Amino acid sequence: MKTSTLVFIPCLFFISCLGGPASDNSEPSIKEYGQQSVAYEDLEDRNELEMEESLSGRTQVTSKKVHHLRDARTGLVVNSAEYPSDWKVISKPIYTIDQKLPTFLIQITGPDHLQSFNTPITYHVDYQDPQMAEAMYNTPYEKLVRPLVTPQQIFNEEVKARMSNSGFQYVGEREQPEVTQYLRNKLASKSKMNSSLSMYNTEWKNPSGQKAMASVSIISMQQPTISGNMMVWFYTVNYTFVDETAYEMTLERMKEATFSYAKNPQWEHYVAQLAQQRAQENQRRMEMASAQHQNRMQARWSAFNAHQEKMKGIWAAQDANHASFMNRNFGAGSDTGQRQFINMINEEETVHNPITGNNYQVNAGSTEYWMDSEGNYIQNDDLFYTPNGDINLNNREWVKVKKAY
Repeated sequence: MKTSTLVFIPCLFFISCLGGPASDNSEPSIKEYGQQSVAYEDLEDRNELEMEESLSGRTQVTSKKVHHLRDARTGLVVNSAEYPSDWKVISKPIYTIDQKLPTFLIQITGPDHLQSFNTPITYHVDYQDPQMAEAMYNTPYEKLVRPLVTPQQIFNEEVKARMSNSGFQYVGEREQPEVTQYLRNKLASKSKMNSSLSMYNTEWKNPSGQKAMASVSIISMQQPTISGNMMVWFYTVNYTFVDETAYEMTLERMKEATFSYAKNPQWEHYVAQLAQQRAQENQRRMEMASAQHQNRMQARWSAFNAHQEKMKGIWAAQDANHASFMNRNFGAGSDTGQRQFINMINEEETVHNPITGNNYQVNAGSTEYWMDSEGNYIQNDDLFYTPNGDINLNNREWVKVKKAY
């Protein structure tokens, strides 16, 4: 059986950004996801030519190009991979999880109607201490709290209906042990915490002669706390569409691209320095919090017995540790970060209407939005729908709007 690798490139570049603590400081028809990934295109011709056998058995020459994933904050190349020269690869760094360490949205287009793209990372926290979990349900971070689930559950919640509504029929699952193990080894080398990677790949086809793969990837990491353990977990979904006649060849080329991954030593050095700085700053904050706590406890010592003093010390330290973690991951690093966080809490999106030049708030949860000059908008999850041809909309001019943040 041939190994499926369509999900692995986005997953690999997400793994490659792990390794340092989190920062001191976040969706929609399938086609919209792909169109969001349009920021940095950095392709370089590779002089070396590779010889490969075509499906017809004849020998053909296929040149390769290198695509670099670049950090927008520093301008440094994070890592790179080689792709066929007739594929167009574009990528966009996003800073949902960490304000200084990006993950990437990647879009690939090419011959035989090839289109592949991944969704933004979704972040959750699973508190294994019931009391802490209950306490978090009464805070602004309530929406982040969720027990760890399987990739199959994410598939049932997000992928299954979206693919069916786009005209695709489910074919079955597809195993990928070789490349999955490769990615797990990469994760183990990058993360110092107890981490794991789970993947679930499904294949689809439609009456138009296209075949597709929809893949769910979940990375989970255990983080120790005073009261037990806390599970931090993330997931992303990768979609790939291509003509059925080119499907297997596309898988093989994706596999070659996966194994061509190359890290940048300069970026590795930057991440190591950043981790050291953050560790020193976190230690300073913990020492300051501990000193402040001791001063408060000393002032109240006469009002409490030894048992009460011990318990308050434990809870104060736990609160300081948890507050430090939440501040590192979700602190207000910028106005944009604040706006994105507010949108997440309110289940809204901020979009920009090029007709009026203004930003608007819309309900979140759709893959794309169309808006007219009066600020009316349509939420759409159909990959093939265009409202400008809909006679029921009174011939208004509708334009697809993009996220403002």
